[in-house]
Amino acid sequence: MGRKKGSHNADFEATRARLLDLLGQRLTAEDGAGASMRELAAAAGVSTATLRHYFTDRDALVAAYLEHCHRQGTQYLLLVAMEPLQASAAASMRWTLELVHIGLARGPLGKMHALGLRAGLESPGLGPTYLRTLLEPTLRCVEVRIERHQARGELVGRDPRLLALQLVSPLLLAMLHQRSLFGCELRPLDVGALVDALVASVG
Repeated sequence: MGRKKGSHNADFEATRARLLDLLGQRLTAEDGAGASMRELAAAAGVSTATLRHYFTDRDALVAAYLEHCHRQGTQYLLLVAMEPLQASAAASMRWTLELVHIGLARGPLGKMHALGLRAGLESPGLGPTYLRTLLEPTLRCVEVRIERHQARGELVGRDPRLLALQLVSPLLLAMLHQRSLFGCELRPLDVGALVDALVASVG
């Protein structure tokens, strides 16, 4: 029996995931957000027609990649959110911010955020996708730890969402400044000192 009109092969999603894995390095390069479908197809070793078959257009491809990153990164964010709390809220926030910094500065998380910001600022459709798949989940894992401290009687009276924004935003800006904008050459930043200042602000 043939497939219904509009349906996909059984391996359609698996092929999409494989293509997204191949495209990750190209998409997260400095000019990745502006790469054409032809350039992306070449990076994946397929034709432009094949890429359009699986992703329709460039915005849909970028959105699919951000969703792909979300699926792969959820387990790590859950780990940050649910690991046992340290003895104090300050120690816990230091541990949390250091992990976030490592992900942004040394792991793939920073490149994913840079791509999401570039693409999201240029496309009204991709902005909400970036927020939903990367920025909000990153903030939420910090919020959960704050809420757990509040359940323990610490950080009482602090709005978890506002505090998470207060703590994570400087690290994200520092990553963009130092890596994406090459601020490490113009004016290097001691991120360790930044983390110290953020932890001190927790009180």
